[in-house]
Amino acid sequence: MRKLSGSSRLFGALAISVFALAACSTADAGNADSAPAVTVTDDSGTVIELDAPVERIACLTLMCVDALKEVGMTPVAYREELAADPRYAGPDADMRKITGGFGEENVEDIALSEPDLVIGLGGVQDGLRSAVEEVAPMYLVNPTSWRDSVEFLRTIGRVTDRQQQADAAAEAFTAEVDAVAGKWSGLTTLSMYGEPGSLGVDSVDTPVGSLLAEVSDYPWQAGTDAFATVSVEQIASVDPDVVFAQAFSSGSDSEPLSDRLASNPLWSGVAAARNDRVIEVDAGVWATGRGTISLRMVLATVTNELESS
Repeated sequence: MRKLSGSSRLFGALAISVFALAACSTADAGNADSAPAVTVTDDSGTVIELDAPVERIACLTLMCVDALKEVGMTPVAYREELAADPRYAGPDADMRKITGGFGEENVEDIALSEPDLVIGLGGVQDGLRSAVEEVAPMYLVNPTSWRDSVEFLRTIGRVTDRQQQADAAAEAFTAEVDAVAGKWSGLTTLSMYGEPGSLGVDSVDTPVGSLLAEVSDYPWQAGTDAFATVSVEQIASVDPDVVFAQAFSSGSDSEPLSDRLASNPLWSGVAAARNDRVIEVDAGVWATGRGTISLRMVLATVTNELESS
């Protein structure tokens, strides 16, 4: 076999080195193309810059769990118990439970889940940002309409590099709403929650309220608070045809909100109460869901009830 001269050997080594560097550069470029940096702005106006799409997301709000479910992902941590419901992540999902009060979540639980991104609810968990960002970037979401929920789903598609799945789910839900938009404009509806003496209403500046406004007559304006307080007198003055009621209580002895109001003569005169059109709904889904999976459940309940009108 012919031996390479010193200069030939040097040239060969250089050629190999150049080839290796070129290969590495090509591989790095390929990786950069497949996992580009992502920049998004959350609902508080904060710009979040991510070096690459994220895989591990800690959810402080059910809306986050909802959107991840739509793109085929499971959060690494969750706050609301409903996250473990089969309609969302499910009871067998590998998730860490985040303890602490609403807006006072245990940051150590968040850190132990090793997230790439933490998603919280604007107006509630803002105060956690400085502590959470010692662990991972924090995105605050605060939807004021069902369309905001759709856009948040698309944002989840961007930050997880699952845009196709997110867009498909967003378009499917939008089509469902469009199919029944204005269909029951002759019926006045109300989504309310709480208990006698402390009633609230999902105004048109909430995902649920805006969804009801899309399909029916929904005259409940926000005022200074999207989740506005309301009195029985105010409800009676509007006289809604159909009421969707959320009773915030737990335990086997919990009483439907409509039953708690039954002794009030003004309430018994409301068209919905008089005609047995007060529908008790799942407070967890209606009050904390906010995402497109939850809103699809809301729309199904509304559609089934109003179809029978």
